[in-house]
Order: sequence, then structure tokens, then C-alpha cells
Amino acid sequence: MRRPDRSPRLATLCVQGQPAASTKDNADRAIVLTELTRILSEQGDWHPIDAILLPGGFFRLARAVGASSFPRRRELIGKERITGSISAALAKLDPLSPGLRLVMGVRATPRDPSESVEQVCLAFDRTGLIGAARKMFPTRGEGGRRKFMSPCIEDYRSAKRFIELPNGSTALLNACYDLFGVADVGTDTATRRHAICRIIHSRGRTKAGEEGFRAIRDEALSDWAQLLADRQPDVLLAAIHFFQSPGRDGYWQRHGIATASASTNGALALGAAHFGGCLPDSGSTLAACRVPRSHLQDGVERQARSLAPLRTLTFEAPNGRPKPSRLSDP
Repeated sequence: MRRPDRSPRLATLCVQGQPAASTKDNADRAIVLTELTRILSEQGDWHPIDAILLPGGFFRLARAVGASSFPRRRELIGKERITGSISAALAKLDPLSPGLRLVMGVRATPRDPSESVEQVCLAFDRTGLIGAARKMFPTRGEGGRRKFMSPCIEDYRSAKRFIELPNGSTALLNACYDLFGVADVGTDTATRRHAICRIIHSRGRTKAGEEGFRAIRDEALSDWAQLLADRQPDVLLAAIHFFQSPGRDGYWQRHGIATASASTNGALALGAAHFGGCLPDSGSTLAACRVPRSHLQDGVERQARSLAPLRTLTFEAPNGRPKPSRLSDP
């Protein structure tokens, strides 16, 4: 059995503003990352940090990764301009936090016009890309009205959705709503299953209503439940895209963050997100730990069970775009 050397130490970044809309936004995001790195390098008592979590859609990729293998995804990401900023940040912080992981959500425009925007959670260390989790649990609205968000069947059984942290913990990467796919394990809800309306596999694409779709989908979900049972992550990292304002994240906290912790034997669950209007007053509430299994049975009566950060600080990027960001050390 895995025995971490110590409790994991994580930092999450919440940003006032919208997710990156195009690759043109990457320059401003690189400035935010550089400023974040500078500030963290001055916070000696925060270190060692095992991982820093950035929001969903923090960067925009020039090319979607699609239904590719992890080596191919590593190759594609390695060609993106954003990797320069990521490498520089890790090089600066690694002496203070050896082996530090930088985790973030990215988006990309698929080459297939019938597909909606691709969402992926990526993890880096000083060697480059070490983990990738392409979204596999679409929301009900992403299920295929005009466009599909089609998960790849291989992602439901991919070990690259998990990374090892320097302290010895196993962390699961979640592209935004995928955390609800973790929260569903151990419950009888069918919401996430029914939102999967097309799946990419070795023979092409199969959508709801076509022969064999239900068997393919159910096999994928069974593989996912088995993968979680085998890996038993003790840290859950969710790169969340956007909340209109503080307070709108309450549903996510109760039914996503806290419930995912409860369904994984009390794992530490963390989210980082963009916020419109303003940032939460004292760091994001998107954290929970040691949530009891009984939380799964509470339904609409579920409590937030928020884990408060140990420290928070707020900073503004030198160019003012995006607006103020808040860094938390849960």
C-alpha cells in the first residue's frame, strides 16, 4: 500500500476573468504565470509545495489533442508556445519545491466541426508533460444538441489521468466537470451517463441510438470505476472553468468537491476556477477533505464541508489582464 511521506501541500489559483478564448490570450496568461511564480518564490514558508493548480481554460492550445495516445499528446503539447512559460515557472520554483507539479486546464478547437471545444487537464514537471486528462464526462448541455463533446474510450482506462506527487500521494486530474464523474462512483445517479451521447473509439465514432452504443458506453464507465478502485487517489485536482460570481460555486462545492471526497474515502479534493465580477472574499471554497461516506446519501441536504485555506494572497498581473488573481494554500 502506498504510504505518503507527509500530507500533500497544494496551492490553487483563482482568476478574476474569463477562460482564454483564443491563443492570443496566452501572452497575458503567461504574464500571470510569471507573476505567480515570482510571488511564490518569495513565500518561503509555503514550500515545499507538491502541486499548483490553475483554472480550466487557463491557456488555449493551437491544436486539439483528440483521440491520441499519451506519447502523441506529449509531442503535440511540446510544440505549443505556452511550454516555454511553463518550463520557466517550474525551473524557478523547483529549488524551493523539488519535483513540483504544475496542473492546469487548457482548451482547443477540434478539427472536426461537429465537435465542441476540447477540454483537457494537463500536468507538468521539469521534464515536461507527465499527465493528461481529456474531458470524458460532458454536461447535459454538451451532450450533442448541435455539437458533440465526444469522450475517447481509451481515456476511461488511462493511467495518465493520475500523477504521483513529491510527497508520495497519487493525484487524479479532472477536466472541470469530470470531477462529478468521480463523485458519481458509489451512487446510483445516471445523470453523467446519459449526457454521454457519442464516444470515439478505435473503429470511429458511435452515438446514442446507434447499434452498440450502450455497450460501448457501459464498458467505458465500468473501466473507469475499476481504474479508480485500483488507483485509489488520495488527491483530486479539478481545473474548473468559470463561475459568474462568488457564491455560484456552492453547488460545485456540495455536489462536486465534497461528494468526490466522500466517494474516494475522504481524499483531498481541490478546484481552481475563473470568477466573474470579483473573487471570493477569503480564498476559494473549492476544497474538501475527509468527507464521510454518509455525505453520499444526503442528496439535496448535502453540506458544503468546505476546507479553508491555510493562507491566501491576492495579486494583479502587471498589465491588468486578467484581473486580480487569488492564490490559496489549502
